[in-house]
Amino acid sequence: MQITITGRHVEITPALRDHAMQRLKKISCYSFEPMEATVRLAVEKYRHRAEIVLWVNGDRILAKEETDGMYRSIDLAMEKIEQRLRKYKEKLSRHKLSSNRRIISPKPSEPAPVKTGKPYIVPTFSTADAVSRLTVREIDPLIFFDDADEKLKVLKFGKNGRLEMTELIIE
Repeated sequence: MQITITGRHVEITPALRDHAMQRLKKISCYSFEPMEATVRLAVEKYRHRAEIVLWVNGDRILAKEETDGMYRSIDLAMEKIEQRLRKYKEKLSRHKLSSNRRIISPKPSEPAPVKTGKPYIVPTFSTADAVSRLTVREIDPLIFFDDADEKLKVLKFGKNGRLEMTELIIE
């Protein structure tokens, strides 16, 4: 873990540095690697402020605390960091659990009934004859057997108003 401790209007004594380092080492039990921590300590009149920024897996966890003593500010800020790390770890574990779930749809015991209608007799036309019947009768789409190649085809008006012909393949 890379730790940076800076002070604004305060001298960072070895005791203050050790206190912050010991508190940051306690959060290593959350086992996020690599972690980067920045501790900013500031004094303004009687207010002692500690700001701790922790970078975990590209996410920033921030805690600020302001009291009348620097050690107390560090301790309270670290408590906030620990709470937020626990919440972050729970969020990750819930996310992993939900992504591992599989949705299993029940298999139908019986095939769905097929509704049959009247039989459709497919006429045999030439392509030119099918085009004239489609334009005169305005039956859309027109299914027919082509005289020339004896294949099943569909003739219909496309979205742009032009005629489209599709060959149907029956397997």
